Amino acid sequence: MPRFIYTTLLRLGSPLIMFHLARRARRQADAVDDRRQRWGHVAEDARSPVWLHGASAGEIQSLAPLAAALQQEYPLRMSAFTATGRARAAALLPGVEVDLSPLDLPGAWRRYLSRIRPRLAVIAETELWPNLLAVARERGLPVWLVSARMSEATERRLRRFPATARELMGSLQGVLAQSDSDLERFVRLGLPGEKGRVTGSLKRALLVPESVRDLGENLRRQYLPARPVWVAGSVRSGEENAIAEAVALVHERHPAATAIVVPRHPETSESFKGALRLAGENALPAEVLEGDEPLPPGATIVVDRVGVLLEMYAAGDAAFVGGTLAPIGGHNILEPALLGLPVLVGPSLENVRRDADRLKAAGALAFVRSGRELGEELAALFDDAGQRTGMGRAGAAVASDDAALKATLEALRTALGKSEPER
Repeated sequence: MPRFIYTTLLRLGSPLIMFHLARRARRQADAVDDRRQRWGHVAEDARSPVWLHGASAGEIQSLAPLAAALQQEYPLRMSAFTATGRARAAALLPGVEVDLSPLDLPGAWRRYLSRIRPRLAVIAETELWPNLLAVARERGLPVWLVSARMSEATERRLRRFPATARELMGSLQGVLAQSDSDLERFVRLGLPGEKGRVTGSLKRALLVPESVRDLGENLRRQYLPARPVWVAGSVRSGEENAIAEAVALVHERHPAATAIVVPRHPETSESFKGALRLAGENALPAEVLEGDEPLPPGATIVVDRVGVLLEMYAAGDAAFVGGTLAPIGGHNILEPALLGLPVLVGPSLENVRRDADRLKAAGALAFVRSGRELGEELAALFDDAGQRTGMGRAGAAVASDDAALKATLEALRTALGKSEPER
């Protein structure tokens, strides 16, 4: 829609948005959503940093290797739209100052950019905020979209407002796209062809700190000794019954096995607990991982927290990645593979198809079509330690690929050589 209408609606709705953000921060990250930062009131920065922005924990995770590399050469500042993204950035990059990003209002962005005075803006994936891009353009701040993706649905929506689409595309200094099809969609919306190139997905250049592996090992040793453990990560609404069926089937053949169920959205945890109870399984809350005693064999844990999935994967023997049995398109399947876990997925893989093909070709991934098939595959993996180990090693060997990181760094270094610090 025209930007002035969008801005007016956003201003009118800002009290409700602020309330929603505060409630979500408390529920998901047990944190306070800083209202002042949402209006651009942040600590001033005289270093003229490179500013990196990602929406939430997933985008921040993908930016982390890029940030770690840039940090060796330039001052950095980061921001995230969600409190969980901010927490993830702080955990992965403890030496970098991280803000909550402002609401997409002109005044908030002018205030924010005036305080941090960046020399270059680097934004992950699909964060096309109209007022951010307009304020950056008026300030002469170059904006690069990295690991950029554009779905068919997003392209269709933007094509309904061609003037807005052209304005957005004209505000970008460069687009480093994940694939040819992503770049073609940007170009069709008005991006000049010379401003785009395909560099790949930064999610393939994974950064898993040793602290994550240590936390997983400690979790396993203290609470989950002497049993098979599998993790259902990023599971979504619509997958409750399948997960419950898989848990019950695995327990028929491996009564001591523990399942750790980590919903993508913590507010759906009760529906997973309900499905498990209907299947005759007892679902324990995440708080049991804070006690002093090991959990009883056969326990099932439903984790209603965000920002802990990597640690849960690091404690497991195998992983199912959610959003693949429900028609969602899949979530990050490379993280459990990098941690050496066999990866199981359903048929809905539109968001991760290339990664799934790569893991499947390496022998690190198996497909399932139902909760019963998931349970059967897991039970078979727990029967065969050699197969489980082989799949895990194969996945760890191919999960991380720094080609996209190297290409992105090359493009940004060139841009930084041409850009002037913001005054």
